[in-house]
Amino acid sequence: MNPRRVEPARENLLAEAVFVALETLDGIAPETRGDTPMPRVSFDELYRFASDPHMTMSEELRTGLANDPRLGADLRRLIRRSAPGGPLLAAAASSGTITTRQGTSFRMTLRESHADRSQIYVVIALAAKSAAAPRALFVIDEQATCQKVPLPPPLNGTVQLLLDADSDIVAALRDPATEVFVQ
Repeated sequence: MNPRRVEPARENLLAEAVFVALETLDGIAPETRGDTPMPRVSFDELYRFASDPHMTMSEELRTGLANDPRLGADLRRLIRRSAPGGPLLAAAASSGTITTRQGTSFRMTLRESHADRSQIYVVIALAAKSAAAPRALFVIDEQATCQKVPLPPPLNGTVQLLLDADSDIVAALRDPATEVFVQ
């Protein structure tokens, strides 16, 4: 059997149709944990969270992701598909904490603030000046916890974000096992 390659636009439509069909099937027999029904998370909400940099995670989505590995896998697939160049990877020899990640479209570096040691700059350099401006940073840790940070517009091909050095997101960015995506 010779598999045919589907055009990317058609592939996206087919993927969305599959998600809608699965969501419909899930709605027929809602899952429960013990005696408590699980909150329903629609594909539309999952898609908006993955594609809208300013949409915050609802409590229903947070609970769904914590209790349903399939929902987390769906979110990771959506984020991977929409991130140009794939994940930002730690250097192959990285062990312990890391300060640099590299992708085909972006390079991310963590730099301590000289003015305030309790703050860290996340510097994202675009690989090419013509690259699309990133709008969000996604961080998915080993427990499949997803965090998202909206990004400011780039200035001269660089995005800078200032975060607290002891924040969960900085700890995740330093962990080589964490998946990091810029979209």
